Amino acid sequence: MTYLLHKPAGLVCARTDRENPTVMSLFPPEQQHLFPVGRLDKYSEGLLLVTDDGKLCRRLLDPETHVEKRYFLWAAGDPAPEACAAIRGGLRLQGLPAPTKPCRFEVGAHTLISRLDVPVFPNRRALLDAPDTPVFSARIWLTEGKRHQIKRMLEAVGCACLYLRREAFGPLELDPRLCPGQYRPLTKAELAALRAAANLPPAQEARG
Repeated sequence: MTYLLHKPAGLVCARTDRENPTVMSLFPPEQQHLFPVGRLDKYSEGLLLVTDDGKLCRRLLDPETHVEKRYFLWAAGDPAPEACAAIRGGLRLQGLPAPTKPCRFEVGAHTLISRLDVPVFPNRRALLDAPDTPVFSARIWLTEGKRHQIKRMLEAVGCACLYLRREAFGPLELDPRLCPGQYRPLTKAELAALRAAANLPPAQEARG
């Protein structure tokens, strides 16, 4: 069984954690055999898949499968054309043996941090003391998922991520009917589309 969860901020993407509440705290005891597909950072929000299908999970997370994930963000800084080009072309991040994969990156609105209507990450709240700090929104499409990748990519070009929400995973969009913390099972059509994106046969063929 695979579920689409609207992950709220404040929960970690793990089955268990010694220090923090996890996304599995949203599920009843009889569903504790499920596990999250990949990770969203503790204070990031948005679409998270939770499943009991290990093969589907592995294929969705394999960078060679090229399942694209779309994120919406707010960041502090000035995204100069050369910075945007660097993000799109791939960046060398400390501790990684190879540059990040090329991706799509589109800048949206520009405003001041005092006018934001989204919750700023706890470790960035000091920036709120400077209300004239310029901020911008953007969308980024990734086919990989390195630890804190988007935050680190932005930092590499002199920006600071303030808010992050995953909007799509492959063919699936975040369901606007789900409030943070709510989830629902995938429809048959959604599951078929997800398996196709992961280069897997339909579920009924997989069981045969």
